[in-house]
Amino acid sequence: MTTESNARKFGSTFMRRGAQFIAIGAVAALALTGCAKSGGSTGSGDDSTLNIGGLVPQTGSLSFMGPTLTAAIELASSDINAADAGLTVKTDIKDEGDSTTDTATTSAKSLIEKNSVILGAASSAASKNVLPTVSKRQVVQISASNTSPSFTNIDDNGGYYWRTAPSDLLQGKSLGKQIVADGKKNVAILFMNDDYGSGLKDAVKASIEAEGGTVSKEQSFDPAAKDISSEVSQAISGNPDALVAISFDQFKGVVQTLQTNGFDFAKLYGTDGNNGIMKSGDTSIQGATFSQPGPYEGLDDFINRVKQQAGGSLTSTVYAPEMYDATVLAALAALQGGKTDGTTIKDNLQSVSEGGEKCTSFKDCAALIKDGKDIDYDGFSGPIDFDGNGDVTKATISFYGVTDANNTTTFKRQEEVSAS
Repeated sequence: MTTESNARKFGSTFMRRGAQFIAIGAVAALALTGCAKSGGSTGSGDDSTLNIGGLVPQTGSLSFMGPTLTAAIELASSDINAADAGLTVKTDIKDEGDSTTDTATTSAKSLIEKNSVILGAASSAASKNVLPTVSKRQVVQISASNTSPSFTNIDDNGGYYWRTAPSDLLQGKSLGKQIVADGKKNVAILFMNDDYGSGLKDAVKASIEAEGGTVSKEQSFDPAAKDISSEVSQAISGNPDALVAISFDQFKGVVQTLQTNGFDFAKLYGTDGNNGIMKSGDTSIQGATFSQPGPYEGLDDFINRVKQQAGGSLTSTVYAPEMYDATVLAALAALQGGKTDGTTIKDNLQSVSEGGEKCTSFKDCAALIKDGKDIDYDGFSGPIDFDGNGDVTKATISFYGVTDANNTTTFKRQEEVSAS
């Protein structure tokens, strides 16, 4: 770890945690007075109102995730407001686009004018583009889906960036073990050449090799390319036992090329970025396996509520639990800190996520805060336990299999992994 990384890690740990020792005593002021004016540089200026902005992909290569992430924000906000805990959440959700546009930057510049928190962006590239602008304004940024390991030590102006999705070091660790456990020893990896793709590729490779397997081919592709058939063909040219495809909606093109080459889809492994892309009527990838951060078991009621919030149906529910929890954590941090400005929220996020009395809903956690108790929020995405870098230290990784010609995806198993 570099000197700069050490300064980021230990310096921001103090700044993130330092307020927790005095914050709980300030809660009664928020709960009882409601309309005190905030001295922060962002937000409504009214400490009974928390303005939250959202950056979600309404267009571009991740647009299939947009409705789910939006519904999760809106559902969490509704639950927070229904709790009547002295805090009202108002949301403003804008498009992040994708790496081929500057939509995310334009949206972020608008959102920081009146919001203390920005939830998003969905893609690691978009988050990196907007973070300097957001953190300089002392607005907290919480992503529900940024998994690149490079965010761990990123410059965020002393702790304004957080994520409820686990680093790809955890997903990669689980996926690599699963591939080798399935008897695949000679593995090729096809990955998009950006922070997400490169980071997850490195994590999967390290895990495969640690388990006794070999990565015989590492083939990158340009995320903005219109045709990656040559790269796909190169990836499987050595007839590997398994192919790991790390992509977004480019996955449909990957599948078409694999079908043309007579590839056995039982040897195909995907990740969170392409899980759920192939639908009924598309080329069948029966037999393929996907990894996905977040639990599956016990979430039926929650997922149904998200779908209802979205109008009844969703193409994908990827990262809905993480986005819901990000919204709740921001509100709990404001409630505990007694103010709704970005700095107060930043200073209380770690404290409300670990070390105190367990609670699993905003309403229950708010009641504990009102009683002057330290809390530990565990949400639908599982235990969060932020560390000093804004990373979750524990995660659940789930595995899914495509079980029929209609690309029906069925849950297989889940496991708990930790950063240690």
